[in-house]
Amino acid sequence: MKSAALRALFVLVCLVGAAPVAAQTTQAHDAAQHRLQNLLAKQPPETQIGLVVAAAETGEVWFAHLPDTPLKPASVQKLFVTAAALERFGPDFQYQTRVYLRGSELWVIGAGDPALGDERIADRHNRSRDHLFDEWAAALRARNVTSLSGIILDDTIFEPPSRHPDWPNDQADRWYQAPVGGLNLNDNCLDVNIVVRGGKIELRFQPDIPAGLVDNKLKIGKTQHPIIKRHINSDVFQLRGTVTHSAPLKAVSVRQPTVFFGLALKRALEQRGIKVTGDIVQQHLNAEAIPLTALLATHTTSMSDVIWRCNKFSQNLFAECLLKSLAAYEPDGHRSGNAGSWDAGRGVLYETLGKLELDPRTATIRDGSGLSHSNRATASQIVQVLLKMRRHRHADVFLASLAEPGRPGSMQHRNNDPLLSGRLRGKTGTIAGVRTLAGYLTRPGGEVLAFALLINGQADRTLPRQVCKILLETNLNDRARS
Repeated sequence: MKSAALRALFVLVCLVGAAPVAAQTTQAHDAAQHRLQNLLAKQPPETQIGLVVAAAETGEVWFAHLPDTPLKPASVQKLFVTAAALERFGPDFQYQTRVYLRGSELWVIGAGDPALGDERIADRHNRSRDHLFDEWAAALRARNVTSLSGIILDDTIFEPPSRHPDWPNDQADRWYQAPVGGLNLNDNCLDVNIVVRGGKIELRFQPDIPAGLVDNKLKIGKTQHPIIKRHINSDVFQLRGTVTHSAPLKAVSVRQPTVFFGLALKRALEQRGIKVTGDIVQQHLNAEAIPLTALLATHTTSMSDVIWRCNKFSQNLFAECLLKSLAAYEPDGHRSGNAGSWDAGRGVLYETLGKLELDPRTATIRDGSGLSHSNRATASQIVQVLLKMRRHRHADVFLASLAEPGRPGSMQHRNNDPLLSGRLRGKTGTIAGVRTLAGYLTRPGGEVLAFALLINGQADRTLPRQVCKILLETNLNDRARS
């Protein structure tokens, strides 16, 4: 009897102690909802805002505003593509760019690898951007090859076109519209550094390219106003304006990735003592001919590196290569026999998301990066991706790919607030008239929230930060603060 009474007393004490905790949690949720509703009500009435917040452990929805309204997701769309790539291929998948020697010809078979010559991935592995050219030249010298009669490039892993038809033509030379190829180099962009020395202007290029691709009319002047551009149907980079001091210019996208790759490769080999006397040719290399060649080198890039670069730095080229790769490769990493295209990639993307028990039917996915203004997704769909990927077998790779305030990535300077530091991991998105943010928030007590915020139209520029701060405030009952 005494034991039963003690047990009953213990249960009663537990219930009494738990009731205030549950009540505090409910009050906190109610306060957050009230403050979020007030915040959204202050935005322009013509602006559409989709916002869903859910408990990451249970999936219970904390807050929802236009949760099922299809809106432009901008770069948050990369979450669909990277989730599908991890599900289909896993983090250990490797892009393999192979280099062969056939007589005196150099053959390069592209794998659709977006990371060749990428500075951030090179830094991640403590090597130079040009290390692949160093390795290929060294492999040729090891075979006593000092001259090549030609370079054959096979970029047929992906189908043309290299630019998506939805992308605006007036921005064709911007870095974020870099074309998508089977052979890519330096994010398919030219980097230019202006050096002013002794009253003269020197230009340094990355990668180094022939002088014929540059039309330079820069002059020393009284103001620093250099301009670099490339017309949509031209391969020539134009430099105009005046300069007073040394400075780097913004990267400019190329027109033809494979041509750019070949010219840069030829120049790099010649600078390393390998003369190229013949032409650079784009050609599909028949599989039957490969055994008659000597394999010189295989350059690999892991899927985990590609997803890290894609999400953390919002690199559009990487997302587009991933989308096309979904169709170009089988899950085991072997080539599917089908050239990768946006249409075929979308089909595999929908199929793969379906295997994750996600319903993409009401989403409109036109490209991989979110650059197209025809893309549509709902806040609910994005949160479902986040909830699923947090429990995924490769969750660690997915989570590590997300940006954080104050750290290198797309949020290094955005949402850089002391309260958010160490508590926010997410994916940003920005195109004309659209700002988005989605990811995970860890509250002070350890509870993790998954959220998606899609803003289509004009709104307070600090709205994403305000939403995050409301969800993280330790005293959510203090409704005066935001």
